[in-house]
Amino acid sequence: MASQTRAGRARPERRVWQLAALMAAAAVAVAAPGFIAHPYAAVPGVAWCILLPLFALAEVHVIHLPAERSSHSHVLREIPAVAGLTFLAPQQYVSAYVLGAGLALFVWSKLRGLKLGFNVAMFALEAVLGSLTYHAIFVVGEDPIGVHAWLAAVVAVLVTDIISAAAVTAAISLTDSHFDSEVLREAVRTGIPAALVNTCVALLVVTLVVARPMALPLLGALVVLLVLGYRVHIRLARGYTRLQQLYQFVGSTGHTSDLEQAVTNILSEAAELLHATTAQLVLLPTAEEPGRRITWQAGSVVTDDVRAVSADTWWSAAVGGESVLLKHESGRAGKTTAADAGSGAPRDGVAVALRPAEGVEAVLLVTDRTFEEETFSVEDLRVFETLAAHAAVALDKARVVDRLRHVADERAHEAMHDPLTGLPNRRAFTDAVEAAMLRGETAAVLLLDLDDFKDVNDTLGHTAGDRLLTVTGERLIGTGAEAPSAMVARLGGDEFAVLLPGMDTETAVVHARALHEVLCAPVPLLGVELTSSASIGVTEFYGTSRSSEDVLAQADVAMYAAKASRCGVQAYRVEDGHSTARRLALAADLKVAVRERTLELWYQPQAATGTGQVTGFEALLRWDHPQFGYVPPPEIIAVAHRTGLLRSLTDSILGQALRDRARWAAAGHDLDVSVNVTPADIADLALVEVVDAELSATGTAPGALVIEITESDAMRDFDRSLVVLCALEARGVRLSVDDFGTGHSSLAYLDRLPVHEVKIDQSFVFRVEKDAADSTIVRATVNLAHDLGLRVVAEGVENDLAKSLVTEMGCDLYQGYGLARPMPADQLLGWLARHQAHALITRADDVRPGPAAPVAPALRAVSGT
Repeated sequence: MASQTRAGRARPERRVWQLAALMAAAAVAVAAPGFIAHPYAAVPGVAWCILLPLFALAEVHVIHLPAERSSHSHVLREIPAVAGLTFLAPQQYVSAYVLGAGLALFVWSKLRGLKLGFNVAMFALEAVLGSLTYHAIFVVGEDPIGVHAWLAAVVAVLVTDIISAAAVTAAISLTDSHFDSEVLREAVRTGIPAALVNTCVALLVVTLVVARPMALPLLGALVVLLVLGYRVHIRLARGYTRLQQLYQFVGSTGHTSDLEQAVTNILSEAAELLHATTAQLVLLPTAEEPGRRITWQAGSVVTDDVRAVSADTWWSAAVGGESVLLKHESGRAGKTTAADAGSGAPRDGVAVALRPAEGVEAVLLVTDRTFEEETFSVEDLRVFETLAAHAAVALDKARVVDRLRHVADERAHEAMHDPLTGLPNRRAFTDAVEAAMLRGETAAVLLLDLDDFKDVNDTLGHTAGDRLLTVTGERLIGTGAEAPSAMVARLGGDEFAVLLPGMDTETAVVHARALHEVLCAPVPLLGVELTSSASIGVTEFYGTSRSSEDVLAQADVAMYAAKASRCGVQAYRVEDGHSTARRLALAADLKVAVRERTLELWYQPQAATGTGQVTGFEALLRWDHPQFGYVPPPEIIAVAHRTGLLRSLTDSILGQALRDRARWAAAGHDLDVSVNVTPADIADLALVEVVDAELSATGTAPGALVIEITESDAMRDFDRSLVVLCALEARGVRLSVDDFGTGHSSLAYLDRLPVHEVKIDQSFVFRVEKDAADSTIVRATVNLAHDLGLRVVAEGVENDLAKSLVTEMGCDLYQGYGLARPMPADQLLGWLARHQAHALITRADDVRPGPAAPVAPALRAVSGT
């Protein structure tokens, strides 16, 4: 493993060496022909030996500009470089550049090996290309301080800086085995402006040297003032950046409620804010338990125990509440102050006491500045103290939430378990049965009841009764363990249940008899041997053929049959279940029908009264029960209401109707869809969420959905219903009042409901051709609706005469057997094609001029008849 690690480390180093050799070779290949063929003469004024130490001095005095996660180094190399380009011959310039900068790295920065070789090769390539660029623009003999010379110097410096940025980016990419474009962008973004400023200063120096050397002190004074101003700017910029980062820290750590995630966020954000390599949270040991050290480094978190804090630890003073600042010598990486000598301390670090409100003592610390040329400062310490205060608040909040979550888990466990025996309760048992059904498993259920349990409570007291229940649970668990995956539950009182996955009725009866024998064994209570007995009912279920309530009901029937016959164990028989009411069977089967989507929607068309063109389809709910045959929709709604399935039923109808509409739209018929909902639905804001979800899932525009309500439904809880209806209308869903005219408050509330159409009840339409009073009511209703801007639909139009009459009275749409009877969904497209073909033939025979209006079909789905 060690050899593999060394080999993995050697490969990037070898690639960087190859890059350095390539740069050196390129420098030689480019320089030799040009310098030998054109030996430029030096410009008198500055000696070669003077610029060499200036190159070295520029390399030593580096300006560190802080960035988001590190610092960027900028040297003042442009000043001696411009002077060298101006006053030295190319050969002299290259030698002064490479020797001066290289000696500074070797002597002062103590670079060796790869780093030194790479930098020297880069210096050589920079100097050669910079010199060639300068002399390609500036011709020897011209004014050395003229505009032409300025342009040549600026371009040469830019070429040099771009070469440097590209070389450093290439070296980092070869080392990390991936290209990081951000390194190049950051180097160019910060380096080029600094290089241009330095070049301008250098050109001023050159100009003064040539024209007026005595003015150089004035320029020096200006440079000093600029440096001081720059430092003030850097200090303000750093303060603003730290304030922003501290704000981000508060935001990122304050919104986390998970304790572990809160600790991770605090450590990672602290490391980023302080530009540190490592962040740690040390929870100090107490008398009750050891401490913990949670360490974040490079995105990973490691936790270890802390038995005690040594006084030699560099941050031990933080335990007493004193903030600790550990520095290293700035500019000489890797050297620390005497404070960390012999203590195994990091290069540098900051540590602050962290005391949450509950008194749990901890120390938060960061170590090892990511940029080695910088160390932590007193300003960093102050920022870190503020950060630690916010961290303490965040940890308090996360700890409280974690404790509440733990309490919630306990409450959830209590909600699913019996507090006396610790067994699962009825809710947990029915959930297990439902889960087995969903998996399509076959299983048996045993339901048992203790005989004469009331006598035990009455004669020996409730303490003895509780003891009997506890022993019964223990015996059931002991014997039930013989059946793999068996589940024992206490349903309430003296009633227990056992779930036996994979067992049929015959095997379950054998197991129940073994249980019965164990339960009949004497139980020692209060110094006496109490003989108890039990009655056990057995039933079996197959996959999703029934509901858990139905299964328990059958087991309950069998258990009472066993109790009545005093046989101890009885399997369920069909003849024993004849007393089960029709509504119980429908309740059990409706849940399955809704879940498996076996309910059907049949569709009856709607048409425009003026043209006879189809404008919609009203969907009628159909349920063909395997035992009871056709079940009327009102009974379905009543059963769903009693069993709590109304929400699921409405959601199922909504989804099915919208899916049908999507299929017809894909076939070229852009149909609207309408769903009739109940009073409970329009008083429940969850309906709005379901509508949003189904419209999005089927890609249906809100305007293509019409929600139908009856006027009596809206009147039951008018204020609450109005909120839901307005929310639907705001989304663009259209609303319709069904069976209009049968209620008693229509005229008073119609103008307050956000509806778009009304449907005249078919009881009026049936009599419209016979009863003048009904015709008057229909006509008045139409006029009222039109005055309110509503569309009018006439239901129950059975023949052409009724159609003519409702058309004459101004109804916009009609439906009924006179147009078509309800049809299954798979027959609708065929009927629609035949109807449209018939309509085309009819329009062709029509003597009235002008084209027919385009067909605008609509689909309307309701859950009633």
